[in-house]
Amino acid sequence: LNASLLPLANAASSIEHTITTTGKGDVFIPQTIATFQLMINKTANTAKQAQTDVRIQADGLIKSLKAANPISIETVAVNVAPTWSYANNTSKITGYSASYALQVKAKISDAGKIIDTAMDNGVTNVNNPVLSASSTERAKAELEAIKLATLDAKQQADAALAALNLKATGIKQINIQNSNPTPNPTPRYALMRADSANSPAPATSIEANQENVQANVSLTLSY
Repeated sequence: LNASLLPLANAASSIEHTITTTGKGDVFIPQTIATFQLMINKTANTAKQAQTDVRIQADGLIKSLKAANPISIETVAVNVAPTWSYANNTSKITGYSASYALQVKAKISDAGKIIDTAMDNGVTNVNNPVLSASSTERAKAELEAIKLATLDAKQQADAALAALNLKATGIKQINIQNSNPTPNPTPRYALMRADSANSPAPATSIEANQENVQANVSLTLSY
């Protein structure tokens, strides 16, 4: 009888036990890049004249922006459309509106001056800038977040096993889940004006924040 129980005892002792924990890693990196859109709007009696006025203004704008050395400039919209008036249940074309929009990417340290240059060259609309870290810094942060998340998962597992006088004997599985950087509130920019009319206005101020790059790692250990 005792001999017949030995295989069962050996089988029970050979069962592999595992523990799975999930760790989290957070890395904060500074925002260094500003991306924003600039738009010129013109109205005229004819579509051709409205588009010509915008084209002339846009040519000077692009030249001035390139001289400011942004990271990139991209045309994102060219529009010409009639403007209407509505009265007595009838509609009437009163003129034409033309617009030209650029998306500009620049260092945050240069963004305020570039916006001011754009305003001095006929820009009528400036979108709130989207601030971000550089792709190089984000890639480094992602790797660091994975490292921190893995260590966190390992420390959790070790603590749980130590409480039971057990030790991990090997790694069975690692599952990495990267998260997108946590968005910060959209920053505001303001074309700051001097208190005195005789004093020059300071440059537009662009206030940067930080990006939170996250990673989650699930770790399965045998013991």
